[in-house]
Amino acid sequence: MKFSRLIQSLKLPNTKPQTLKVPDKFNRNSINVTSLMTPEQSGAWLLDRMRQQIGFETYADKKILDFGCGVRFSQAIINTSLPFGEYVGVDVCYEMIEFLQQRVTDSRFKFEFLNGFHPLYNPAGIVLSPDTRLPIDSDFDVACMFSVITHQHPFDCQSIFSILRRYVAAEGHLFFTCFLDDSIPAFADRSPEQNGGRCFYNPAYLRRLAEDCGWQFVNRAPSEGPIIGDSFVFQRDQ
Repeated sequence: MKFSRLIQSLKLPNTKPQTLKVPDKFNRNSINVTSLMTPEQSGAWLLDRMRQQIGFETYADKKILDFGCGVRFSQAIINTSLPFGEYVGVDVCYEMIEFLQQRVTDSRFKFEFLNGFHPLYNPAGIVLSPDTRLPIDSDFDVACMFSVITHQHPFDCQSIFSILRRYVAAEGHLFFTCFLDDSIPAFADRSPEQNGGRCFYNPAYLRRLAEDCGWQFVNRAPSEGPIIGDSFVFQRDQ
């Protein structure tokens, strides 16, 4: 699908004058996306696609944990007045989290820094383990990760899947996007530096990783142009 046709197919909200303006250095989205639409538009579209795939009617009464949050979902919720219950963002970028903590005063939002190691994004951090604790409450309706698993090796995926399970309610969900390749047996880091820049998974292998950490498979959706990659939905295994 050509980019122009893709844009026409998206149902995007009308953006109001921004009330949360974010420095360009915190916008880490692909140029293939930013050249097509604003962060508010792409954020709103991604949130709506996740809502559809999980089966929520609305986010108005939902509690969302966004692991590797970035800034555009906050921009989308605030600047387009999306109905939302509670949003908690966690990220390894201290400067960005500090900015959001200072600028977002809406009580529905909370942002926390996680000093987790990543060779590309936080090389001075601490390696996460399945027992790592987050500085947040529990009982979220969904824990989501957009363009996070795309940068994780298998051990790190297992740690993150195990960590997030503790913070999701009994009937809550896990949603994440990823790079998939049926031709590989398990995993491949295709970044030149082997530093988690572009991590690909065999879909069956990635599914087993999540299931071994206490998640039950719900569904899988293919990528849609440059906007969203392949995605999985799991439910917390009772």
